[in-house]
Amino acid sequence: MSSPHYDLSYLSIDSIQEGVGASQIVPLIIGLAQKGKRISLTTFEKTSLGIDLVEMLQTNNIHWEAHEFGQTGALGGLIRLRKIQKKLVASDIIHGRSDIPTAAAVVSDSSAPILWDVRSLWSDQRKLIATAGWNPLTARAARTLENVSARNATAMTTLTAAVVPILEKRHRKLPEIRAVVPTCVQTKKFAMTTFPEGRITCLLSGTFNNYYDLDETRRVITELRRQLDLQVIWARGGEAPTQELHVGEDYAISATHAEMPALVSAAHFGIAICKQENLDSLAAAVPTKIAEFLASGRPVIVSKNIGDLDTLISQYRAGVVIQNGENLGSVANQLTELFSDPTTPDRCRSLALDHFDMDVAVNTYSKIYEEMLRGKVN
Repeated sequence: MSSPHYDLSYLSIDSIQEGVGASQIVPLIIGLAQKGKRISLTTFEKTSLGIDLVEMLQTNNIHWEAHEFGQTGALGGLIRLRKIQKKLVASDIIHGRSDIPTAAAVVSDSSAPILWDVRSLWSDQRKLIATAGWNPLTARAARTLENVSARNATAMTTLTAAVVPILEKRHRKLPEIRAVVPTCVQTKKFAMTTFPEGRITCLLSGTFNNYYDLDETRRVITELRRQLDLQVIWARGGEAPTQELHVGEDYAISATHAEMPALVSAAHFGIAICKQENLDSLAAAVPTKIAEFLASGRPVIVSKNIGDLDTLISQYRAGVVIQNGENLGSVANQLTELFSDPTTPDRCRSLALDHFDMDVAVNTYSKIYEEMLRGKVN
């Protein structure tokens, strides 16, 4: 009996049972399946498979190849690349989420057109967040994967427009088929609500790895407390490594992705302050938590240079953009103005719907796949 053939093979080294996998990959894949695509999904999982998720994917006729994540570090990455390469199923389109899956597809025997989904400047990001085992040798190897992806992919998507000129400078050849598909959120789940009554609440959402500037975050919270009756809650994801951030949070709670919409709605604003050491890497980034706050009608405090947010936050008047190290005396006043304006939740929601909506992402990817197939025929 011949092996099954799929419309789309979606390849990822991320788990879909936590973090970005749960919030980004699962709804995207299900959305594509509901548009009639036969999909094979490859992921690498760190925990045993949840029955509910298995059944959900089966209900949507998605074939899930779930591998054990295995060891971390460069050797673990190479093992995952080889496993994807060897296990790649027959499909019309290959969607490589980041550099390792894309490079694995390139060196495989498949002749299907490949989408390079640039989730970050991966080699730069790993260095910035001080990934275990990261050194000049592994950094060069990671950059090689980026080069292979850039030269051989049929199409390319990025999270931001800001990173495209950087990629153009780094690579002599890039795919001609391109689109910006930001980090997206299920806006139906993160429904807009008005600001809650009572004490001003800041929610620190999810994981804060070394990409985030906790010193600057602490400075912002300290300044806000001088002028506002503020409580700060950290809703930790299951992968959060510590019990405290030490940035001024009053307490921490564990929260699943399914619990986040209610927690965001119960807060007044969120914060995402990133380190400024590598502006190229930062230009490629859009933290998922920002989109979730905006979809719920909540403004955000963000540091400058995160993707396209400088322009978008200012354009929609959906938060406060700060320069790390600047005088923070006016931040509380800017927040107070946003809280007192009844149209603020609408503007935040509009920004999310216009730029960070999962349904838009599903439609955009569908159009990209069609263009890739037309190019193959031509």
